Amino acid sequence: MICVVKVKFLTQHCMPIPKSSFIQRMVRWRFLIVLNIFVIVFLGISFGREIIRNHSIGSEIARLQEQADSLAAKNIEISELKTAIQTESYIEREARLKLGMKKPGETVYVIQEQTQDQSQTATTDDPNDPLGLVIQDSEDAEAVANPTKWWYYFFDKQSYNTFRDL
Repeated sequence: MICVVKVKFLTQHCMPIPKSSFIQRMVRWRFLIVLNIFVIVFLGISFGREIIRNHSIGSEIARLQEQADSLAAKNIEISELKTAIQTESYIEREARLKLGMKKPGETVYVIQEQTQDQSQTATTDDPNDPLGLVIQDSEDAEAVANPTKWWYYFFDKQSYNTFRDL
């Protein structure tokens, strides 16, 4: 009996197992394959989004760097202008030109060029003013100083409107 058992045992384990084809094995693992395809697609989409995001961030950084360089240049220009404005000579020049001021003891002479049209109209129009030194009403509006205009703006609106309309 021992012999019979051995034969039966050998025949069960020694018989060749029929091999399945490659396609049949793949079908058995189809769930794993589909899952792997989804993972690869997901990783590809995520990687693509990150590339696009990095590109947009890089372009934003470049744009902001250009803006920062422009602002730095403008800041340097403004600081140079501030330094120039704070000098004594600039303040004196602006006071003389724009405000009509002078230093104590100075005498200001204004030399105006006289054109031929002014000399002809001045000599023929007014016998009391042969040199044409009297300012006419139309010239009066142009000759008003800026501080005077501000005075009229705040305290005499009617006069200001007259200057503004001319």
